[in-house]
Amino acid sequence: MPASPADETTRALRTGEVARLSGVSPDTVRVYERRGLLPRPRRTSRGYRQYTQAAVDRVRLVRRALALGFTLEELRVVLGARDRGEAPCRVVRTLAAEKLAAVESRLEQLAELRDRIRRVLSDWDARLARAPRGAQVGLLQALAELIPEGSASPLIPGRHPKPTR
Repeated sequence: MPASPADETTRALRTGEVARLSGVSPDTVRVYERRGLLPRPRRTSRGYRQYTQAAVDRVRLVRRALALGFTLEELRVVLGARDRGEAPCRVVRTLAAEKLAAVESRLEQLAELRDRIRRVLSDWDARLARAPRGAQVGLLQALAELIPEGSASPLIPGRHPKPTR
């Protein structure tokens, strides 16, 4: 006889089941527990963790919050406050606003980078149009001249060249 929905919400879940139901690996569940994002579960006499459906819900919440830019440490603090009966809603709102500000700042940087690349390509297209086919037109040298040293935005977002000695 299949388990009823009520049984599903009250029966003990092992790590693998929590992982499968929440779409993460068992290692992720264990990391979340070690980091204080999940309350420590009961253990069987053989040492197996016994989670509840609340652990699945918590892991899903953590995954969604991570997708919005929250850090594990921020979530540990906020969820810990909530577990103690506090209402961390204003803290969560403030953190989300900070995430939005960071995204907007990054979008501005990317728009500047896009415009800079467009200018470089336009310059290169003009140089190539004037040059005989197969001739060197000094595109790399032009790049060095067009992009000031120490420019705020790297040409490839998120990648910074290693310093040379």
